[in-house]
Amino acid sequence: MAKSVVIDELHVTVRVPAGLPDEYAEAVRDALAGTAFMDRLRQAVRAAVRAFPELAAVRFSLTR
Repeated sequence: MAKSVVIDELHVTVRVPAGLPDEYAEAVRDALAGTAFMDRLRQAVRAAVRAFPELAAVRFSLTR
């Protein structure tokens, strides 16, 4: 028997202005690809989940 089942998936879409210069777009990509961003995002999701007692049994994963 499965240890858990997927009940929902949430996706985040990151958009930049169409005319953004390449060097700025690359800086955005670098920030998003960095471990610091993923760590902060994971902390934010963890805090949001903990704010709702009904989600106490929930396990989440954050992937790219």
